[in-house]
Parts: sequence; structure tokens; C-alpha cells
Amino acid sequence: MSILKVSHIKAHLEKNFRGKIDLTDIQNRPQADIDKNFLSRALAAYALTIVAVATIEDAAKSIVDGFDDNGIDAIYFDTSSKNLWLVQSKYIENGTSGIDNGDVEKYTKGVKNLIDSKFSRFNKKVQKRQQEILDALQDATVKIQVLFCYTGKKLSTHNEASINDLIEELNDNSDLVKFNDFNIDKAHKGLVVGLNSEPINEDIIISNWGYIDEPYKSYYGQINGAALGELWLKYGRRLFTENIRSFLGTSEVNDEIVKTIRTEPNNFIYFNNGITILCESIKKKPISGSDRNLGAFECEGLSVVNGAQTLGSIGSLTDIPTIDLSNIKVFVKFISLEGSPEGFGQRITVATNTQNKVDKKDFVSLNAEQERIKIDLKLENIDYHFKRSDEKIIPDDTNYILEEVAFSLAALWEDVTLTTTVKKASGKLWEDVQNKPYIDIFNSTISARKIMKAVKIYRFITNKMKTLSYDSEGRQRSVYLYGNTFVSHIIFQRLPKQYLADSSPDFENFYNNELETKTNECLTELENLIETHYPDAMIGFIFRNYSKCRDLKALMTP
Repeated sequence: MSILKVSHIKAHLEKNFRGKIDLTDIQNRPQADIDKNFLSRALAAYALTIVAVATIEDAAKSIVDGFDDNGIDAIYFDTSSKNLWLVQSKYIENGTSGIDNGDVEKYTKGVKNLIDSKFSRFNKKVQKRQQEILDALQDATVKIQVLFCYTGKKLSTHNEASINDLIEELNDNSDLVKFNDFNIDKAHKGLVVGLNSEPINEDIIISNWGYIDEPYKSYYGQINGAALGELWLKYGRRLFTENIRSFLGTSEVNDEIVKTIRTEPNNFIYFNNGITILCESIKKKPISGSDRNLGAFECEGLSVVNGAQTLGSIGSLTDIPTIDLSNIKVFVKFISLEGSPEGFGQRITVATNTQNKVDKKDFVSLNAEQERIKIDLKLENIDYHFKRSDEKIIPDDTNYILEEVAFSLAALWEDVTLTTTVKKASGKLWEDVQNKPYIDIFNSTISARKIMKAVKIYRFITNKMKTLSYDSEGRQRSVYLYGNTFVSHIIFQRLPKQYLADSSPDFENFYNNELETKTNECLTELENLIETHYPDAMIGFIFRNYSKCRDLKALMTP
């Protein structure tokens, strides 16, 4: 059976990726080697189309396999879901063999080198993607997806141990990195779902239902989470063929959906926008029993046009026995296209997917403290932009933005925890405007002058370290790229408190004559301490680790 599955997968790879995968680096090798490498690279690209929902073209371009790839065969950064995919791929002809543990260990070392910005150890394919990779790694909201794709049954216990060690080291009590096991069964299942283009016809039961009869038939009500999970298991991403976006997998939004399912299942329907489904036709069916709140509907040509992230997130939990999806209720709306004008379904799809997304950061605009700060800064001839706008704001001496002010004040705060939060999960700074940490940094004691001084120092240190990064590499470069908020925090803690007072005459003298020297001294001290106490730790993750940052601060504080 495994041989047959491999044959199906191979045919799909040949049909969809032949001519799209770069093979120029191995063109002088024997044809058998070229074909073997093509299948391994194409498998990596195919896995990304299924798991990361990448297009065939983008997946093909992600391939970095070759000499000096450090075990990483593909790198794909999905800017929409904020996921950085690092892929190792093995095409196994017999469908039963495994991956050599040496290859897995090579991959884990390669991931560490990549995070530590040691690009000189990688091939030109990776080096050409350097800025893209750095942009992803510097974004606190980005998650790293470790993806192993192979046409074998399962990983060995040794391989699982090697991967688990990597995940544990990178996460260090967080969920920054996740592992994805894309074996032959998952590869074949994805293939079957992708090849099946038959319309989806299903009988659906909804509770507390109602209907709209004119001008086009529509039914609405609640659907059980377990029923949605069954739909997902049966059809997967085929459910979203008419959607603007398919299921994005792991993302900030989907993580919140999963969190609600796990922690507040009974409240899910209140927190979620629901699902919109188009059908070629809908017929109400008789249902046994006396419960008139239940309705059975025969749906033909079913397609989810809004709510893909809700349905996909629920579906991703169907194989976890500790989660009872029957406790989840989701609002659902079925719209029949029968008798509707041409293009009506597309109009619904566009309309339901182009409503403005409300981000948690948007709720900051409702906080009176922000308006007070805006007025105070305006009196200092500074425009403070804390509301989302279509206008592109470039921060300068007369324009401040919310993020920069928040990061500066977080670094100013005496507890290094907020400094670490900037790098680990910056959105938590404004997650709840009624509670900490938001009220620690935005409160009535924060004056416009203090904000101006904090921003001025934070900008200076950030810009200086960014400049230094251009002429450095490896671990030192990583310190310059990721350590700006921590260095700002140390400088703030060492700064005499009276310098930050509104009327202090000493601040400008410090800024103009001492800050650069103090920053250089701090950087030298920090680099030495890191190499002494954390010689094997990845730099980017040191500044996202609360305990390590607390320890470093203790060592640097007189």
C-alpha cells in the first residue's frame, strides 16, 4: 500500500512541480541523482502547499536545498499568518524507511545557525533570502514552524528526541516554535483532497434556526463544533474553494480561536463571528423527533466563503481526545444561490471578507489616557498617532507612533519583564487597557516630556545598533539586531532618575555627550556576559526569555 501511495505522490510532484523547481546547482550530476533531488525538493514544496497553504509558485521558490543548506531544504515566510516555515524533506522510494538521525541533527544545528544570523555558513540560496529571514525573526508576532515532510510512515524515537530537544530549547516555556510531522499518510490524504473536485453535498443539522425567504433563500442558526470537525475531516481545504483565503493554519487569530475553544467553550459563540456558507441549492428535510429547534437541510454545492479560520481551527482539534467539540456552538449562515443573478456568490464572498479587521491594538484608541498624551505631545509640537489610519506615518522628531512609544516606555519601566515582552509578544502590552502591563506604561504619571526623552534614547540606541549590525555577523550581529530594547532598558536603569524629570537641565548634556559612550560600554559588557553565561544559546531567543533577561540584568546592574 505504501508503494502505491508513493506512486501517487510522485505522479503529482512530476505533474505540478517539474520545471518549477530550481535544479541548476546539480545539472552536471547523473540523471538519477537529479531526479532524486527533484523529488525531494518537490516534496518540500508540495508539503508547503498543503500545510502552509502556499501557492505552487511560492512553494517552489522557497527551496534552498543544496550544498551548505545546513539540513534546511526550504524556507517560506507567510507574511499573512506570520509563520516562518523551516522544512526538511526526504523522498523515500519504498514508503517505509525513515530519516537518518544525522540528517535530523544537521537540521537542528542549521536552525540554530539561522536564528543566530550565521548566514556565512549557508549557501547562496539562503543568503539571498537573508533580509526576509531577519525581518521575520525580528517580529515578535512571528512563529517558527518546524516542518518534516517525508514519504515514510513515522519518525524514529531518536529523531523525535532530537526534534523535541530543539523545540524545548527554542520555546523555553513559550509556544514560539511548533513541530509539523508531514508523513506519507498526510501527504497522500492532502493529495486525494486536492484532486477531488466534485461538489460537496451534505446534510446539515442546525439548532435554533431561522430563515430568510426572499429574495434569496437563506437559513441561519447554530451548528455543533463536532459536526464542523467531521466536515473538516471529510473534506479539509476543499470546503474553502470559493473563499478568498483558505485556512491559514497557525496564526495569531487562529491561536486565539483555539484558546477560546480550550478555555471557554461555552462562550465561543459570543466571541466568534461565525461562518458563512454558499450552496447551489438548499432543501429543508423532515427530521425525526419533536424538537422543533432542530432543522435538517440538504445542501448541494457547499462552500465556506467566510469563517475559514474558525472552521479550520476547530478541525485542527478533532484528533485531540481531551477536547470535546460538542460543547462548541458556532453561528452559521447558509445562503442558497438558486435563482440568484450571475456573480451574486462572488459579491457575497468579497463583501464578507473585506470588512475591516479589528485588532486588539485598535481598542487603545478608546482609552482616555491616549487622548491625554496626544494633547500633551501636541503642545510640544509632536503629532502622536495612536489610531489606525490608511496614512503611512514615518516616525521622526515631530511624529510619534503608538508602538514606538509603548516600546520606549516598556524599556523605561524598572522591571525587565516588559522589555522582554516587547521581543516575545509585543501585542500583550496593549492587550487589555484596563490592566497590567498596559496601565504600567500608560498612566497619568507619564508626562509628554518623559515620553519624549524615552523615545529619544530608544531611537538613538536602536539606530546605532542597526548601523553596527551592517558590519558584523553571527552572534554579535544577532545582539545588535535583537538586543536594542534590552540595552535601552539597562541604559534607562543606569540613568540618574532626575535626568528624566520634566525640568531637568542635565538630560541634553547626557544625550549629546555621554549616551553613545554609555551605549558602547553596555554593548561590550552584554556581549561578554552572553558568551560567558550563554555560549550555546541562540541570541534572538535570549532576549525573548524572561529568566535569562532577568539574570543578565542582575549581572549588569551595580
